[in-house]
Amino acid sequence: MNDILKAREDRSIKIGNLLKLNEVVISIKANIPGDNKNTIYSYLILNAFSFLINKYNFKFDYYLSDDGPFVLIKVKQGNPVQIKKDMIEIEDYHPLGRLIDIDVHSLTGQISRQTKRKCYICGEVSAVCIREKIHSIEEINSYIEQTVKEYYEKTILNLAEESILEELNLHPKFGLVTPKTSGSHQDMDYNLMIKAKDAILPKFSSMFFIASESKSISSSICLLKKVGISAETDMFKATNNVNCYKGLIFNLGIIIASMGYKFSRFEPRNLFEISKSFAENLFNEYNYDNDTYGDMAYRNYKIKGIKGESLSGFYHVRKELQKIIDLNIEDKTEILVDFIREIEDTSFLKRAKSIDFYKEVKDMFKNLDVSNDFEVDKLNDFCIKNNLSFGGSADLLIVLLFIKKTLNLWPGFTK
Repeated sequence: MNDILKAREDRSIKIGNLLKLNEVVISIKANIPGDNKNTIYSYLILNAFSFLINKYNFKFDYYLSDDGPFVLIKVKQGNPVQIKKDMIEIEDYHPLGRLIDIDVHSLTGQISRQTKRKCYICGEVSAVCIREKIHSIEEINSYIEQTVKEYYEKTILNLAEESILEELNLHPKFGLVTPKTSGSHQDMDYNLMIKAKDAILPKFSSMFFIASESKSISSSICLLKKVGISAETDMFKATNNVNCYKGLIFNLGIIIASMGYKFSRFEPRNLFEISKSFAENLFNEYNYDNDTYGDMAYRNYKIKGIKGESLSGFYHVRKELQKIIDLNIEDKTEILVDFIREIEDTSFLKRAKSIDFYKEVKDMFKNLDVSNDFEVDKLNDFCIKNNLSFGGSADLLIVLLFIKKTLNLWPGFTK
């Protein structure tokens, strides 16, 4: 307790020093009872708000302490009363709002809220529950863990499902499955893709929590592989052994694991640097000597496909994210076409059957005007006639959609 009190005193001194150079300082800290305030739940709560408040473009400083991790935000110029109103709105309406303290400090002192905070568990005024010791620390911490897990699981699965459906519902799509056609896939249709989606979705939240609970990226790889294999097994069972989303399990799985790792600690690397580290650990000393089509493509043509994209830290996804503002139907088609033009897609190469035809088709997409419906329909028909499809590009479109949606919720989570 003495260490915790000392940490609080140190935090107060830091705030005072920052106020010498700034009109406002915002402090963010998870509201965790007991002696151990440095758990993954402290970080998962804290970063849910630090990444959200990042939308204001304030300057952030991250600190570790015996009173738990905290963030101090420096506001050079600002109205402390209005800022406090904004922070209260976040606390009151966010699903984890009761678990966080967002305090606003100015040169005239801390700005207080007018309404009293409610207890996590019973909804009574929290000060009363604390004074009367109505709930045990164990009961409160159990509630916190359950609430945080349910929040992230629901959020991740909703974002992943929305992203998968947005890609799946896009039409036309150059031989890929859409609501109107099976495209070049005689063994698939829209309903089968839905079954595959439903089978793999729960595994993504498992990947998030495996990464968030791990001490390091390398220590999480074995469990992540097991969950990935389990997702593939469930997909094949649901689709009668048709591969609908094997590539997506890998690509989106790495991004969501990276997200779990980022949210559960103070991590200076950005999301894509973390994803690159996950890929490097997954493919440590990989020699491309196996009998898979992907390894053959690398040996013969130096096309790395899915491995190369992940090892680049999803270079092409990052490139498209910098360009997009909106995501209407034409934007999504343009992004898909950009991926078809630029990425190394081994599933496309396999269907093209020769490297020359692979390059010839890519050239067709280089000259495509996606705003011209006639040209788009003509190239779509050509792809279906020649049994072409672009599964790798579709997977990356889903990854991009997921990241974009997550950025709308947490503007700072990729930094």
